[in-house]
Amino acid sequence: MDPFVNLGIGQIPVSGIAGGGALLFPVGGILFGDSLAGLVIRRGDLRDRATAVLDSVLARDAHEVTWHDQEGIRRVLRRSPGIATDPTDLPTGFLLGKKVDAIPDPLWSSVRALGALTGARVAVIPVAVRLEGRPGAVNATYAVVILDVRVGQLSWRGKVTGPDQPTPELALTAAAAAAVPSGIR
Repeated sequence: MDPFVNLGIGQIPVSGIAGGGALLFPVGGILFGDSLAGLVIRRGDLRDRATAVLDSVLARDAHEVTWHDQEGIRRVLRRSPGIATDPTDLPTGFLLGKKVDAIPDPLWSSVRALGALTGARVAVIPVAVRLEGRPGAVNATYAVVILDVRVGQLSWRGKVTGPDQPTPELALTAAAAAAVPSGIR
């Protein structure tokens, strides 16, 4: 079953988190359509690229939010050893489920601790990215969840797909830009 089917379509609602802090987690996973299965050997690099592109777009186009990206989170963790887990190690795949009632530990306790350390009100978690299409016409879809770090509840979840691009890297950039209301296309 397609894990993205349970998600609504929409841009990340940055206006709802403007004026506050947000933890920005790394992309949790990357999925490939059948015709792009050959990209599996580049999974790690493409996941890192998906994280970097989304980080850059949000910093550029949603500057009304104080973003605490992966490196910022790691800096906080180095000053507070034993408080929380590295953001890349947290289980987030379950957030794509049909029904998510509660945020369990270790995700909930880690997000709550990171929120307390940074002053962030929400956590923006790009749970996964899917690359589909065919060589020369690739599109990317980000599946994103926003959690309220104070109470551990889902505030929003959705998916956004960019237009077809000639390469996976350009597809990731186009989808990231489409994820933000003011994104440059």
